[in-house]
Amino acid sequence: MHSWLCLVLTAFFVPLAIAQELPRKRALIIGIDGCRPDALLAAKAPHLHALIKNGAFSDKAQTGDMTASGSGWGSLLTGVWREKHGVRGNDFSLSNFTEFPNVLARVKKARPDAFVASVVHWEPIQKQIVRKADITVAFKTDAEVTRKACDILKNENPDLLFVHLDDVDGAGHKHGFDPKLPKYLEAIAKADSQAGEILKAMESRPTYAKEDWLVVVSTDHGGSGKGHGRDIPEHRTIFLIVSGKSAGRGTIEPAPGIVDIAPTVLHHLGIRIEPDWKLDGKAVGLTKSPAK
Repeated sequence: MHSWLCLVLTAFFVPLAIAQELPRKRALIIGIDGCRPDALLAAKAPHLHALIKNGAFSDKAQTGDMTASGSGWGSLLTGVWREKHGVRGNDFSLSNFTEFPNVLARVKKARPDAFVASVVHWEPIQKQIVRKADITVAFKTDAEVTRKACDILKNENPDLLFVHLDDVDGAGHKHGFDPKLPKYLEAIAKADSQAGEILKAMESRPTYAKEDWLVVVSTDHGGSGKGHGRDIPEHRTIFLIVSGKSAGRGTIEPAPGIVDIAPTVLHHLGIRIEPDWKLDGKAVGLTKSPAK
């Protein structure tokens, strides 16, 4: 009798214990505004290059036809093209974020106990796209954005953290968007250093070993000369890094779109993507594909 009871209890409690020990899935999205993929690869960017080496990567990813920040971040955060979210360029007057909410709102609705946060430099993201979250703030410098992101990782338990850095785009507008221009490459190197600070804060969490962090890094558009906004390859071609324990390795094929980022994060976090959400993207760069 005793041995039979032990077998029953073991069969019940062992799977329960294993389930309790499964790492909690979390996600960090770092957006580096106006960062051309060829310049990223040319820059001194050891932290981002390490993510590329140890993850899935594309330097041929595509943003939408309106290569302005409003349309780009709208598509990245919602998983739909501008025809649905309504942001044309940097004009938010026709935005449709009620029908197509941002990924932080999707996570919060599906899992009310989740902690979601957005820390940005470009204020319209906070004012127009991520209006509500457990934390949604905008700062005037990338340094302040970095400090706040690190503070959240150290002192909170974010299930999803979105971080936006803007100075690379500023360098492009001032000096030119070109992988041969030292000032543009220096700005990317600085963004890499700040990304490194954020990654260090993530990895220094006391619970990090028990967590499964997906790190996604991308941009909203490229550029040429001292501008962007045209429907040309130099402006539309972006990069996508998907790194972490649950990420695949190597080149993401076929080349992904910016709208694939939100579904990738949702899938990693275990949130079912409903057909009536009408997302244009799909999960990419993960070791396990979504169930059909």
